[in-house]
Amino acid sequence: MEFLGDSVLGIVISDYLFNEEANLPEGELTKLRANIVCEDSLSEVANDINLGIHMLLGRGEEATGGRHRTSILADAFEAVIAAIYLDGGFESARQFILHHMENIIYDSRKGNIFRDYKTHLQEVLQGNGENNIWYRLIEEKGPDHNKRFVMEVGINDDVLGIGEGKSKKEAEQLAAKIALKKKLWEK
Repeated sequence: MEFLGDSVLGIVISDYLFNEEANLPEGELTKLRANIVCEDSLSEVANDINLGIHMLLGRGEEATGGRHRTSILADAFEAVIAAIYLDGGFESARQFILHHMENIIYDSRKGNIFRDYKTHLQEVLQGNGENNIWYRLIEEKGPDHNKRFVMEVGINDDVLGIGEGKSKKEAEQLAAKIALKKKLWEK
């Protein structure tokens, strides 16, 4: 269900942005859409509508905080979108998405939400002539059902930031966010 919901969400947001932000170049529209439909945004909306309390989880998932896990909430929200689409059609799904994501769409359009730190860091560093950006896993810890990853980001031989998260992707984003705050490449 989340596969279908993700697709419906993508077309609704793409269509909305294409009509509302027609003056923006394709690359800017793509970044804006990515910011709106990212896992953090979807889990935020799932929390807003109290979706977590309605999910049926296995004992293990419940015991490890699955009801509040960003990825599970985002996937559940996409599944709800798919259910609305299958039951009520595209227009019902579109109205649901635009209503419940209204604040995130507004904030993203105004530049008040920024979540893709990896892309932003890459753009900043490439603007400074740095092309040798790398990410490296430096630690993996915890049991299989509750892994934590520690990633570092750098240029050439210099480490710019270290981040920890529940996935490698999340840890990379946090490492990039820290690097953007520290701005070690400017020294």
